[in-house]
Amino acid sequence: MSSRTSYLVASSLLLLEAVSSHSQTTTIKFTEAYPGTKFDRPVYFGAFPGKADANVVLEEHQANALIVYRNPDGALIKDTLYHMKVGQDMEQGLLGIAFHPDYAHNRKYYISYTPPGYSEYLDIVEERIADSTGMKDSGGAGRILIQINDPYVNHNGGNIAFGPKDGYLYYAVGDGGGPVDPLGNSQNVNSWLGKMHRIDVNGKDSGLEYKIPSDNPFAQGGGRPEVFAYGFRNPWRWSFDALTGDLWVGDVGEETLEEVDVVVKSGNYGWKVMEGTNGTNSGTMLLPVFTFDHAGITVNPSGPAIIGGVVYRGNPASKYYGTYFTACYGTKRFWNLKRSPAGEVTATSLSATPTPLSTFGTDAAGKIYVCGINNGLIYYLDDPDLLPSAVLRSAGPGSKGQRLSFSVRTGGRIDAGAFADAASVEVH
Repeated sequence: MSSRTSYLVASSLLLLEAVSSHSQTTTIKFTEAYPGTKFDRPVYFGAFPGKADANVVLEEHQANALIVYRNPDGALIKDTLYHMKVGQDMEQGLLGIAFHPDYAHNRKYYISYTPPGYSEYLDIVEERIADSTGMKDSGGAGRILIQINDPYVNHNGGNIAFGPKDGYLYYAVGDGGGPVDPLGNSQNVNSWLGKMHRIDVNGKDSGLEYKIPSDNPFAQGGGRPEVFAYGFRNPWRWSFDALTGDLWVGDVGEETLEEVDVVVKSGNYGWKVMEGTNGTNSGTMLLPVFTFDHAGITVNPSGPAIIGGVVYRGNPASKYYGTYFTACYGTKRFWNLKRSPAGEVTATSLSATPTPLSTFGTDAAGKIYVCGINNGLIYYLDDPDLLPSAVLRSAGPGSKGQRLSFSVRTGGRIDAGAFADAASVEVH
């Protein structure tokens, strides 16, 4: 049972704060978000639009897009938004999902996947429409926006997301696979592969199922018009900073280095001329903001691989506000990156993740979650500085003389100005 403190509210200007008493430590607890519930190779976690208590989970090889929430009685519900058949070799499957910014009205959502079949490998982005409830796919035919011929089975990338500032759909795909980009795709600006792409799904250019944003680097020629940035090996997981719009990408390395990039329009991130900071920079290649090397690491079966994470934007009072979390799949190493206004990044090593991770995500309140691809469990980062701030709002008419009782998480804030007439307030 939690301790309880009673306060007398004496002034409308009084502000009460429940202050965290935690010691400075790099240990962060991982707590199961859905105790006793396992998912099949979860590779995506994110908020479901329009339903604050619901989240979306992708099961890679089962190819289920699940909406997960709890009934009022606490029972966990896993509704299937969409199920499909996909390729299930290595890095194939249902890899990404994004909801249109106007999903509440047009019910459009987008998936990226690799279809079944081995005579030709494909990377696909498809538009689909949910039914009138928004909770189930309509069952109609989807609209293929992008279909890429891929020479190998791996390095598919696959994450997709709408930019929070421009509303365009971003899609990252790897170099096509094979050792050391044998076809030179990443530095070839006319190739789909090894790129971050950006398209406008709200219109169509001639011969396309989308419009090309006019400020894309090659919109007027010189390369594929969809390309936003290039020089990637396998940008498996990446995310936008919800506040600033900065695009943080974890690009999986080959032999020596794993890297995190803050990606800008027209940027060349080096692969295969460079791996992280290794190689000969022509002067036009942008360096990562964070790397770690493979020296002395012997982990089976997959070895080290960066898992791109998220910027924390939950509680503005948190010491982690505006910082970036990332991890290594094979070693379970875990870091927090803090970026200065000048762009300099300092990294803090945190406690190991409980299992190899496939992805990071956030819910509607900004709380951070991670997915264990092998054990099928989903955890949230259980730290007072990483839980949303709880704010006490107006009690409304009729509170005079009453004793108000409510709960607030450590680190939360209580705006007690609206409760000046209350006899007392309990915080527990």
